[in-house]
Amino acid sequence: MQSGSFKKTYCGHVWRHQYVHMSGNVRLCCITKENISNNNGQQFHVQNDSLEDIWNSDYVKQARLKMINGEPLEQCTRCYEHEKRGIMSYRDQGLENGTREKNIARTNADGSLNYMPSSMELHFGNMCNLKCKMCGQNYSNQIGKELLEIGETDKEFLSWVYKQSGNVNIWTDNLSIEYDWFKNIETKNKLIKFVSDYTTDLNIIGGEPTVIPEFYELLEYCDKHNTLKDKTLLITTNVTNVNPKMTKWLPKLKEWTVWASIDGLGSRTEYIRYPSNFDKIIENLNFYKKLIKEHSNGRITFCPAIQLLNIDQLDEILKWFIDFADGDFVGDGGKDTFSVAWTAQVWYPKICNYDIAPTNYKNKVADKLSKSIDFFKKYELIKGFYENQIKNLRQEHLSAQEKKSLQQSFIRYNDTQDKHRNKTNWRQLLPYLEETLLDSLK
Repeated sequence: MQSGSFKKTYCGHVWRHQYVHMSGNVRLCCITKENISNNNGQQFHVQNDSLEDIWNSDYVKQARLKMINGEPLEQCTRCYEHEKRGIMSYRDQGLENGTREKNIARTNADGSLNYMPSSMELHFGNMCNLKCKMCGQNYSNQIGKELLEIGETDKEFLSWVYKQSGNVNIWTDNLSIEYDWFKNIETKNKLIKFVSDYTTDLNIIGGEPTVIPEFYELLEYCDKHNTLKDKTLLITTNVTNVNPKMTKWLPKLKEWTVWASIDGLGSRTEYIRYPSNFDKIIENLNFYKKLIKEHSNGRITFCPAIQLLNIDQLDEILKWFIDFADGDFVGDGGKDTFSVAWTAQVWYPKICNYDIAPTNYKNKVADKLSKSIDFFKKYELIKGFYENQIKNLRQEHLSAQEKKSLQQSFIRYNDTQDKHRNKTNWRQLLPYLEETLLDSLK
């Protein structure tokens, strides 16, 4: 059944993981863009289909078999591309403890499995309290609202945004979309029970989970049914909001981790993750830090979204994270309570990707970051990623024409949005970027 090349295409996610998209559709994982569908081409949806049936649908079974036979999957292209560039991908190659071989051995001839997934990434719709620069309305119902507000007085800009989908905004088919499928009582109850019964590794994302009541309903249900103790919970949050009842639920979990999406220091993160307040974020981080000290089953993982608007501050962000850890950062010799994720790099929207920056700007940033290479050498979680960022900054991945077009789009989009918000703008925060962009476009 196996091909010798299966190691090149294998990914353990399809043997243990389900991804529930903001829309209620289901995918193989968060990196793939394709929704799982049935043999008639109809997309599965948690409101109409059971997660049990989706887990062993023909679509998923064929994905497993293709991986075993060494056939590349189109859905996995982004991971393959990241690996070619030396950037850590999301692909789970199962190298530890022979997991890869064990999973393949327990796969039935038709690709089905005799068990339910133990891992889930669950998005409770797109309700959010922020309008982050690199986000789209799939993840935040606030972003589309703002663009439509701008469009009321600037129809030409709104029309341009629709045409620039993928360049200036992740997704612009329907700027007023709000995903609330999980509010259907039957769907919500079915989903919560599935998670309570089967899921041991749960990753909750929104929108922003901490402003979504159904997230707390899930925790309360698991608490009442005594299943919190079996679960490892990961909450991806912008840390702008906390619920005091977390002090009841989090200590009962096997483990919990807060993935803190903080993209800069002070005014920089307030600009990127508008309209956040950096002082409030620190206050909320300390709320979780206190819980960790009291119960020792929690962690905080910092997860900045690396992009054009903060790549110049990467060294400072990481040093601040390490300092916040008070000696418990991975590599400091403490309990390794604090760490950095493999650190998300923003590819879309394209205007947030630092590949579009002028060469002299990228080289200057690379020179700045290079001064801290020795500082990060003892931090294994940071060292390789950090050095790859410097390497990528010194390379060109776009044609001159494509860079120029995206630079123009960057300026138009951010100037218009910043004027609407009437707060700090990108030109004030990044004067050297402004200078090099304007020179590049002469």
